[in-house]
Amino acid sequence: MATRARHVRQALWLSAFSVAWSGFVGSIAVVVAVAGGGLSLLGFGVDAVIDAAASVTLIWRFTVEAGQPDRAARVERTAERVIGAALIALAAYLIAGSARSLALQSHPAGSVASVALLAASVVALPALAGAKYLVAGRLASGALRADSVLTAVAALLAAISLASLAASDTLGLWWGDAIAALIVAVILLREGWSSLALAR
Repeated sequence: MATRARHVRQALWLSAFSVAWSGFVGSIAVVVAVAGGGLSLLGFGVDAVIDAAASVTLIWRFTVEAGQPDRAARVERTAERVIGAALIALAAYLIAGSARSLALQSHPAGSVASVALLAASVVALPALAGAKYLVAGRLASGALRADSVLTAVAALLAAISLASLAASDTLGLWWGDAIAALIVAVILLREGWSSLALAR
């Protein structure tokens, strides 16, 4: 019991950090992406904001378990449904944005701010996603595992955004950003449906 309580505290800390980090960088990324037209950067920003919202749900979920362990299973299922729906919503957003980008043959425009933001996220987010995944396994929490996927996808989108900026500027591959975002959307759909199925 003491070991589980320690893991619950770790989950709460990771979720609180995720709210702070993802809310901050996600908001900046959305503003920069809207100004510059980068689809995967915008997807990264939206994913980060959703990740922050999902982490708020997880703070509620693990706070309930810390105070009322008998309610843990019920709130776990609710959290899984919320995060599963968030994954599917992000996938739909990326698919729609990718289709529009391909139709208009638009490509992202780089800036110092966007490159710095993406580079910092590529460094920080994989470690955060890995920590969430490990704690999720120790707690057998599908909701925290799904949230680790959101964080990992944010890291992937950051890397894709950096690569697409470079490819667009140096190789003229204007479609790379949209195709990469579509691939990420397929991963998100799979994970989202899986989370919803587990929450039944």
